Amino acid sequence: MEPLHLGVDAGNSKTVALLCDVEGRVVGQARSGNGDIYGAESARAATDSVVGAVKEALTVAGVSVEQVAAAAFRLAGVDWPEDRAYWVEALATRLPELTRCSILNDGFAAIRCGEPSGVGVAVIAGTGSAVAGRGPRGDEWSMSFWIQDAHGASGLVARALRAVYRAALGLGPATTLTGRLLRFFGYPDVESMLHDFTRREGPRRAFGFHASAAREVVAAALEGDEVASALARAEGEHLADYALVTARMVGFPLTDQGASREQMGVPVVLAGPVLGSEGSPVMASLLAALPTRFPAGRPVRAVLPPVSGATLDALADTGVAITPAVLDRLRESAPPPEFLAT
Repeated sequence: MEPLHLGVDAGNSKTVALLCDVEGRVVGQARSGNGDIYGAESARAATDSVVGAVKEALTVAGVSVEQVAAAAFRLAGVDWPEDRAYWVEALATRLPELTRCSILNDGFAAIRCGEPSGVGVAVIAGTGSAVAGRGPRGDEWSMSFWIQDAHGASGLVARALRAVYRAALGLGPATTLTGRLLRFFGYPDVESMLHDFTRREGPRRAFGFHASAAREVVAAALEGDEVASALARAEGEHLADYALVTARMVGFPLTDQGASREQMGVPVVLAGPVLGSEGSPVMASLLAALPTRFPAGRPVRAVLPPVSGATLDALADTGVAITPAVLDRLRESAPPPEFLAT
C-alpha cells in the first residue's frame, strides 16, 4: 500500500484538501466551506468543513485514511495554544486513523510555495491576511492577532467603505470609490449602503462579505484615485513591517551584512490574490517598502497555491526530499485554478 500525504489549507472563504503520493503526484482533492473556528458559524461548523474536505479527497482518490502517512493542517484560526488544542482533540475524534499530523496557522502553508526548504517568511493577502515564519533553527511564529490592521481583500474594502462614509460627511476627500462601491453592491446612495451594512439584523455583516469588492479598490488605485492609492500603499507597507517582525521572532538576521541579497536574503514568500493579481498596487507598495524596512528580505512570488505548500509540509514531515522533480509533479497535477478560486 503506497503511502499518501495530505495537505489541508482552511480559510474563511474555503477549505481545500489535497492528497499526493511520495513523488508529488496529486491523486485526490476536495474543497468545502469556511474552516476558521473564529470565522465560521461555529467551531463545529469549521470542523465539519475541514473533516468533510479530507473525507471527500480520500473518496476522490479511492483510498482510506489509513493510507495517509502524514497530514499537514494549515488552518486559519490556529492563533493561540488553545486553538491548536481544539484541533488536536477534534481531529483525534473525527479522524482517529490520522496518526501523524501537524497543525499550524494557515500562514505557514505558503512558505514552501516559494521556498522549498520551508525556511522563510510567508505573507499572504487573501480574504484576510496571514504572516508566518520558520527560522534557520526551526523556530516557528505567526503574527496571528498581533496583526493590528485589517488586511487582505476584506480589510482593504472595509477601509475603502470608511473612506466613502467620511467623504459623504465632508470629513474626507472625494473619491471615485463612492460610485464604484455603490454600483458594485447595488445601492442608490451612501446612507442606504451604510444602513444595510450596519443594521442590527443586517445579512451583510459577516467577515469576508465585502471582500469581493477588492477588485474595485484595486481598479480605482490603478486609475490614479488618491484615496484608493493611499489605502493600497498603506496595506503594502504594513505587510512589509509584519514580514520584518516575523523574521526577527524566528531568528533571521535582519541585515545583509555586506553580502548580496541573493546570497544572504531571507525568503519572503508573497501569496494570495490581493498580492498576486496583475498590477497589484498592494504588491507594488510591499516591494517598494521591503528594502527600507527589511533590507535582508528577499521577495519571492509563490509559484504554488497554499494547499500545495501544506502538502509539501506533509511530505517533508516523513523525510521526503522536496526536489525540483517533486515540485514539478505537484504543479503539473494540481487542480485547475478555477477549483481553487475564491
